[in-house]
Amino acid sequence: MNSQPFARIITHMETEKRKIMLVDDNIISMMVTADVLTAHGYTVVQTTSPNGCVAKLDYESPDVLLVDIGMPRLAFDDLVRSVQSSKEHTNLIVVLFSSDDPRNLEKICLDKDIHGYFCKEMDVTRLPEYVDYFF
Repeated sequence: MNSQPFARIITHMETEKRKIMLVDDNIISMMVTADVLTAHGYTVVQTTSPNGCVAKLDYESPDVLLVDIGMPRLAFDDLVRSVQSSKEHTNLIVVLFSSDDPRNLEKICLDKDIHGYFCKEMDVTRLPEYVDYFF
């Protein structure tokens, strides 16, 4: 049996780009974060408004939802409930991206069964490595 076709399939799967949806109202934070993630091979879709977030999520079908829970007008509980109850998003990784206290973020993750968090005060260049952990 020739192993070459199999090797090509594995290589293709490993290089497949993952898509991240970044929801953040801080334009500078969003630009820097998107640049870092894009440089590491991720496709990044962005929204600065919580309005229509679920519709964009449905349309874009990202692998990861990176969301700033400190955004004004963000109905975070509704967003989480919608994502977790949707059959289309059963494999979606949800990561909180916030300036909030890490202990509070950890509590939210545990209470709402969210995959993880990344504090904005951390070195953003480490974010792709953190996201890779989920795959």
